[in-house]
Amino acid sequence: LKNLLKKINLNPKKFLTIEVDEHNADAGIITRCEAFLDSLKNIKAKSSLNKQKIDFNFKKDERTLFIPNMCDHAYALESAFLACGVKAEVVPPSNQETLSLGRKYTLGKECYPAIITTGDMLKVIKNNDPEKIAFFMPTAGGGCRFGYYHKLHSLILEELNLKIPIFAPSQNDNFYKDFGLSGSNFIYLAYLGILAIDLLDKALRETRPYEKEKGETEKKYKIFLEKIKQGILNKENLLPVMKEARYVFEKIKVPSLKVKIGIVGEIFVRSHSFSNENLVKKLENLGAEVHLPPIFEWLFYLNYLRKKEYLKNKNYLKFMKNLIEEKIQIYEEERLSRAWEGYLNLPEPTAGENINSGSLYLDPSFEGEAILSLGKAGDYIKKGISGIINVMPFTCMPGTIVNGMLKKFKIDHQNIPTLNLAYDGSEQSQTEIKLEAFIYQAKNYLKN
Repeated sequence: LKNLLKKINLNPKKFLTIEVDEHNADAGIITRCEAFLDSLKNIKAKSSLNKQKIDFNFKKDERTLFIPNMCDHAYALESAFLACGVKAEVVPPSNQETLSLGRKYTLGKECYPAIITTGDMLKVIKNNDPEKIAFFMPTAGGGCRFGYYHKLHSLILEELNLKIPIFAPSQNDNFYKDFGLSGSNFIYLAYLGILAIDLLDKALRETRPYEKEKGETEKKYKIFLEKIKQGILNKENLLPVMKEARYVFEKIKVPSLKVKIGIVGEIFVRSHSFSNENLVKKLENLGAEVHLPPIFEWLFYLNYLRKKEYLKNKNYLKFMKNLIEEKIQIYEEERLSRAWEGYLNLPEPTAGENINSGSLYLDPSFEGEAILSLGKAGDYIKKGISGIINVMPFTCMPGTIVNGMLKKFKIDHQNIPTLNLAYDGSEQSQTEIKLEAFIYQAKNYLKN
């Protein structure tokens, strides 16, 4: 990092990096800290880093905003941006070139999704005019490394001497304000698209294992995904699309017994098929029906956190504005979900229900994906799941905590089979064997 900062002439402040494990002695760490403090005594205070700020005007700048392709929900954002007059495009699917480019410009110690999004960004730059593009990369606070992705990307762009804007809306207090820059209807349109794709994706996973003709479910899924995209772009009612999709998917499904597996964990890796080595299809090939948390689960959780913070700070005006936004979102969720009643495994738990369930294993003050994963695991039990897989980037702190807590969760629920899978882009030679053993255990759990 120090060499990178020097290359881009940011005149960095002095810093010390300490890596510790169970073999480190306290004396060595203390000595290094004392030496570092001594080295600071003769350093004069410097002004700001003088980093040039790049402004991005959505409507005036002739740039296309590229959106990370975490999952098909990215197309909801693309259509919402386009509907609001903002040029937008989803980044092409990740591949080995993504991984190669990402590793070339990172240290290897970053969160795996940071390496993937870096590689995808560089791949876009390689195939487009840098003067005509911008990147979308939200940010957040808390212990998760996600909040630093856009900073890493900015440093890499500086190293390459490229002045490409990064639109990094905060998921915290300024969430609706930041997104409002793209157009007054953007939040509403994007949410509708995410909700509709959540339901369609759920229908895909709850139908594909039972299809009579291989590939038919995915073919129909792509047709209705395109209809959702066009519906958002044209600001149309998506309920007729949901009703039509339900009718078509019902015709595909042939009843048979499948073991149900629930996936929890870090949102990017569990949703990004390249990062998790097509985990969902691997499980389906072993005879499972796979369940994933919806993307809107995270949006509802952010609403929960913001309301909590507003009440704490006695900011009642912002609390009421957020509450109104949430009521509209809940209304739309219930409206579109009604088209799938009796077919999909619904309803999804509210943010409060997830937190209450997860708080049996983790205090709610520890915010982020960990408590949501544990809460969702509890919901899976209620819905007849026979095995739970925790998916995470290698060294992910929230994921590691979930893995530890699942040991107690397993005991509390009649030794339900659990499995932890950590991904870092390296070939996982033992994954197939682990999944086969896990599905065998889940099938035995189902019988009992």
